[in-house]
Amino acid sequence: MRMKSAIAAMAALVVSAASPLALDSSMTVSSPLSADALWMKVGDFCGMSLWNPAVENCLLSADGKRRTLVLFGGDTAVATLDNWDNANRSYTFTSLSGLLPIANYHATVSVIENGNGSALKVMASYDAKGVPDADAKRAADDAMYRSICFNSPLLCSPDQRSVAPAELVKFDSVPPGPGPLIMQGYLRRPDGIGPFPVVVLWHGCGGLAESLDQNWAVKIASWGYVTLTIDSFGPRGIKNTCRGDLPADVAIDAYRALNFLVRQQFVDPNRVALVGFSQGGLLSLSSVERGAIEQASENKFRAAAAFYPICSAVKGPMMVPALILTGESDDWTPAESCRKLVNGHDDWGISRKKGEGVPIQLVVYPNAYHAFDLPSLQTSITYFGHHLEFNKLVTDQSSDALREFLQAKVGGRQ
Repeated sequence: MRMKSAIAAMAALVVSAASPLALDSSMTVSSPLSADALWMKVGDFCGMSLWNPAVENCLLSADGKRRTLVLFGGDTAVATLDNWDNANRSYTFTSLSGLLPIANYHATVSVIENGNGSALKVMASYDAKGVPDADAKRAADDAMYRSICFNSPLLCSPDQRSVAPAELVKFDSVPPGPGPLIMQGYLRRPDGIGPFPVVVLWHGCGGLAESLDQNWAVKIASWGYVTLTIDSFGPRGIKNTCRGDLPADVAIDAYRALNFLVRQQFVDPNRVALVGFSQGGLLSLSSVERGAIEQASENKFRAAAAFYPICSAVKGPMMVPALILTGESDDWTPAESCRKLVNGHDDWGISRKKGEGVPIQLVVYPNAYHAFDLPSLQTSITYFGHHLEFNKLVTDQSSDALREFLQAKVGGRQ
């Protein structure tokens, strides 16, 4: 809590000794992007639906000065644009309505140069509304952190680091879907000629494949693997499928990526593994379970791993070695469903037989929540009603487990 100036404070005291002092929140977060490139991502008054995971859509008035953010779940937040300064990469707005227990919310968003990259700077002032100052500030700080850091290209924690961008590749949709579609993904490859083993990565229901590439593909590529991070949402114009509205043909995206990879001279087509996260973990396991998807493809995956997947929806059995890494405290994709899967127990009417197919290796980490591997979640958040929180110890342990699994089932660089 602070006063904007000594004069303003004195004036407020003269007017009314009971007048509340303005609260303020601020964040400055670095980015590997240039200032111009970052401004292209965030410098749009109605562009929050592209980078804020809580925003489903943004409606802009005809004069461009009033936006209505439509949040996942149906709630809305209305704000007006007070000032726009494209030359200095900055704009200021006032919030007229929203879900936070605050009033008189004024904020400035700006992008500044920062060494070889840039930084996003957000400053806001406001008053508490119906709650103590501490509660209002906590709510505003949490909302600011969540909107800026969760699944974004910004570097919000010491565990994140600036990395070179991956190569964006586009490839035909083979097998084809119900309509025309050009797939895309983020490709990384080790130095040398190869052929190299490959890991295909698959994002969760929140999308943002670029963040997954920066978080995991960089690490896996350093182990000597080619990596291709699938972007299932970008080509389809989808932002989020956490409510369950996933297009049916997304289920074959892994094989579309595999069919692209096996045509590359630097790829060993017999050593390709699939690694998915949350919804992508479910899709990864489903891709290698016995069924129509796996049987229809001439090209095959050698192994699959899944981080905190939705195990209750997997029928099994697995056609290749599989590894599941999940948290005991996960309230979104419970570990107990994964235990049932591994032990061959029925779940939701799904018939399973213990010992059928290739065994699944399961690792359950105590005190670990959903998204335990996201460094940006050092401050925990609630997302679609579920607790998400980073755990560095578990992240390191799961990284070691994944590396050992890949080495054993796919092999390393030769």
